[in-house]
Amino acid sequence: MKVNYQERIDVTADALKQLLSQQRTLTNRSKIQALYWLKTGYSQSLTDVAERLGVHRITVHRWLKQYSAGGLQELLKIRKATGRPRIIPSAVIAGIAEKLSQESCEFTTYKEIAAWVEDNYQISVKYQTLHKQLHYRMKAKLKAPRRLNNKKK
Repeated sequence: MKVNYQERIDVTADALKQLLSQQRTLTNRSKIQALYWLKTGYSQSLTDVAERLGVHRITVHRWLKQYSAGGLQELLKIRKATGRPRIIPSAVIAGIAEKLSQESCEFTTYKEIAAWVEDNYQISVKYQTLHKQLHYRMKAKLKAPRRLNNKKK
């Protein structure tokens, strides 16, 4: 079954070429490139377009489905990636950052911070989660004095 995609695409080839040069993201550029190739007849099948772009043929089919459903606006819409929400809410992170920025910060260990979070926000946070948030994401360093040797004077 041969499907003529040129008839399905309402935008002219010149308009697609101009739109292609205006795209800033790689995915949107690939989407417009697929439409351009199908409109001009450079590629006749979705499989050929997918191989040239380095994506799966189902991806190209999904792009064409989005285009037929809502036009260029729907096709070029940048969607936010879904995923699991963070365990530590942003209000708690802001509270920790404010507390750490104070001069009289009494935190020396992550366990103390976990206890403070549980007292103030009633949220139980694992040590590993708190350490990853503070050390890697917030780039915070706890100012703990080094231990002194008993023999040292």
